[in-house]
Amino acid sequence: MALTACSNSTPAPDSSNPYSGKTVCIDQYATATAITDIMTGLEGGLADAKAKGLKIVIENPNADPATEQSIAQKFITSGCNVIGGVGTAAAQLQANASNGIPVVFMASSTPVEAGLVASMDAPGGHVTGVADVLNPAPDIDAMLKLDPSIKTIGLIWKTGDPAGDTLAKAAQKHIESLGLKSVTSTITTGADVTQAAQSLVSRVDAIMIPGDTTTISAAGGITAVADAAKVPVFGGTTSAVDAGAVLASGYNYVDVGRESAKLMLGILDGANPASTPVVIPRVGGFAIATDKLATFGLTLPESLKDQLLKK
Repeated sequence: MALTACSNSTPAPDSSNPYSGKTVCIDQYATATAITDIMTGLEGGLADAKAKGLKIVIENPNADPATEQSIAQKFITSGCNVIGGVGTAAAQLQANASNGIPVVFMASSTPVEAGLVASMDAPGGHVTGVADVLNPAPDIDAMLKLDPSIKTIGLIWKTGDPAGDTLAKAAQKHIESLGLKSVTSTITTGADVTQAAQSLVSRVDAIMIPGDTTTISAAGGITAVADAAKVPVFGGTTSAVDAGAVLASGYNYVDVGRESAKLMLGILDGANPASTPVVIPRVGGFAIATDKLATFGLTLPESLKDQLLKK
């Protein structure tokens, strides 16, 4: 007995375009060197899937909360299969608004503290991602190797930001353990950094950026004020160094983007975010602005030369 297929049967998937009909939606959050590197790695990591039918939607709210809310609603209603958020704040908003759509965070330094995942090994929900776990202590230690005369350190971060609050607390604790003094000035938006820096420069020997995305994205405003007052700025990842800071530890953020792409493709292929461990890339070393060393009369010690991320 011969069997024939019904004419209205579902067609077999196109093996040459396995991602046809699938969409990845990205909340870029803001513009900064590290974010540009993340996007470069991400788009490179998704390029083959894009050639096989994957649609990629990228939105940049420029750290504006109202715009970001609109983007979140757009992602929910536009058929996104996976949502990516750059930084902790963007990932939180997308995770809370996504209505169960899988979310991959890119470069959240405090995903557990931010409530994005239950643990690094077992996220437990619809969110996983790549964590650029930051530790302000090495930056502070390197700062003091460059300039042992520093006694008072100013800290600028976005209050209420899980990454900013957590890293600032860690920085204060480390500074205190060294017998040094910290002075704080918090912001609520990136536009506040100029005033925050102005409030510190007459009271500190150096300024430290613990590491939230909003402050890092506006680091140029901090360094402009600090340079005029002859106060060096440290920390804030490699983006802050590109914006005028002297030194910061950091990751290769192109790699962060590539790892994020792998997670997204895994989810599209059936992986469950709840059981997909958070990825932590290897820290690359220190970025140091050699021109700023000259500006502030600092000499790079031998102990830091073999830890340079870039020169």
